[in-house]
Parts: sequence; structure tokens; C-alpha cells
Amino acid sequence: MGDNKAAKAAKLLMDAWETGSPIPGLPKDCTPANEAEAIAINDAIIAANTAKVGGWKIGATGAAPQKALGLSQPFVGYIRAANVDTGATTYTFADLNRPIIESEYAYRLKSDLPARDKDYSRAEIEAAIGSLIIGMEVPLSRLGPDHGIGPLALVADHGGTGRFVIGAEYDDWKSIDTVKQDVVLTFDGAEAGRGTGEAMMGDPVNAVVWFANHMSGKDVGLKAGEFITTGSCTGVIPAPGPTVAVADFGPEGKVELTLK
Repeated sequence: MGDNKAAKAAKLLMDAWETGSPIPGLPKDCTPANEAEAIAINDAIIAANTAKVGGWKIGATGAAPQKALGLSQPFVGYIRAANVDTGATTYTFADLNRPIIESEYAYRLKSDLPARDKDYSRAEIEAAIGSLIIGMEVPLSRLGPDHGIGPLALVADHGGTGRFVIGAEYDDWKSIDTVKQDVVLTFDGAEAGRGTGEAMMGDPVNAVVWFANHMSGKDVGLKAGEFITTGSCTGVIPAPGPTVAVADFGPEGKVELTLK
């Protein structure tokens, strides 16, 4: 797929985000035929973005979801600052296009990580992290349910980014067990998903290291104040409809989202 076709697809998806009206699918001449073409579309979206970035997401962080989706690597996207909420939050279910609920650890940067030729080490990434966030990502789609491109839609369409809810934030992040602590997602009190941060490349911080170097390789730097959310501990769970979703991170607290 050439740059012009990737840019065309990117504009259609970005326009759908601005209007809040999903499009049925992409025109044949700019529909991605493989993972590389889907990545090219998302790269064009990131390059064209003028909205303030609140954070970044990693999707399909672990080997198992990558295999299930037929992908060779995680996919990424930016989360607009305007779409980040803090504390118990309410959204209208009908306003969201096929929302997914994910329980995630995120890390906020206290210093910039500019693009560079040399990979960042884990020590350098740890030095740049200012805090740990327990949060709930609500991925959304700019495409209709019959778009016909399968998992490539997640890659091409902003990485499936939507909204993000911050439940709590901790400066003493190194003292918190994000690897073995059970995280439980419930809908109206009934368990819907359970897991740990170990699914994120063995440790969510490893996912941040991968992300920083992945974006640096694309000549995209990360800025102080932005966060990187590392993937779902509780699986990729579609919201069943109007519900109260709670992500329980044990000693670190809970994140609550009401879909009315």
C-alpha cells in the first residue's frame, strides 16, 4: 500500500472519529491486505494527529493474543487527553461503538523519551517513569461490524483506541506487585475476567520498554506527562450492554465505570 492510500484510509478513520459516526468499511483501494499495510494506516494516523495526546496504548501485548489474532507483534495507538477520565466515571452505552472493557496497568512518564537511534534500556525507562496507574481502557471502533478485514481493523483503526479511566495513581510504583497480583473484572458484580500483569511480556514494565523503542524506531518520541497503558490483565471483554464494570486491582484499589 502506497503512502497516498494509507493517508486516504487514515483520513477516513480520523473523520469518523471526529464525527462520532462509524463508517461501514474502507474503500477497496485502501483496505489493508496484510499486517504491514494496516500498520502503515495507523502510522499515517499518528503522523497526522493534532489532538493533545494523554497516553498511548499497547494491544495484543502477549504472545497468546498475537497468535489468536494472526499478528506478528503488538499494535499501538494514542489516547486523546480529552478522552481520559479520572475516578468513578459514567458513559452512555449507546454513544459507544461496540465498547470493550479492559483492566490495565499504565505508567506515566516524568521525563521525555525522545526518538533516537540507540534502544532504551530498562534502567533508562524505569528512570523516566513517574507513577503507576490502575485503569480501565475502553477500546472503540470507527468501523461498522461488517467491515470485512478482521483483526487488521484493530491495527489500522487507531490501534482500537477509545477512552481511558484512571482509578488511582501511585508514585511509589516500584513497591507495587504488578506481575502476580490478581486483577478481576466484574459486570454488575459477576466475574467476567481475571488475570495478572505477567501476561504483559512477563512484566508490564517490559511492555513499556518495548513500546518506547518501537515508537523511537518510527521517529516518534514520548513526552513527560503521557502514560503508556500496557494491555489487559483480564482479557478482551465486550461490554454486555448497560452495566457497572469494576476492575479490582487488590491492594491498589478499584476502577469503576458505569455504562448507562
